[in-house]
Amino acid sequence: MDVIRRARATDIEALVRLFDAPGGPLAAALHELTSTPHVTLVVAEDDNGVVGTAQLTVTRGLAWEGATRGHLEGIRAARRGVTSALLSWGIDEARRRGCTRLHLDSGLARVDLRDFYARFGFEHSYQGFTRTL
Repeated sequence: MDVIRRARATDIEALVRLFDAPGGPLAAALHELTSTPHVTLVVAEDDNGVVGTAQLTVTRGLAWEGATRGHLEGIRAARRGVTSALLSWGIDEARRRGCTRLHLDSGLARVDLRDFYARFGFEHSYQGFTRTL
C-alpha cells in the first residue's frame, strides 16, 4: 500500500467492489459522507488502485463527561497489511482530532478478529443493540 487519502467521488467503482454492494446507495452515501465535516472517509491506494477503505466519525456527547470520541467503521481491505494500516490511521487520526475514546465496529460473530484488534489496543468492552427500521 502506498498511500491513505481522503475518498473522492471517482472512487465509487472501487468501493462497490470492496463492499460488494449496489453502486447507487453507495454513491449517495459517498457523496454525503465526503460532505460531512465530522466524518473522514479514506481509501488506501497502491499501484493497482484502491485496495481498502475506512470511515472515522468524530462526535461529542454527554456520555463519558462530554468527551470527544471516535467511531471507526467500514474497514474493508483487498489484501494483507491494508487493514493494519487503516486501523493505525484511524487511531492516529482520532488522537489528532482530540478523541479520548475510539469505538471500533465489528460484528459479534467475528470472534476471529478479537486477537487481531487486541494487538492494536482494542478491548472487547461493550455490546450494543441493533434494530432494523
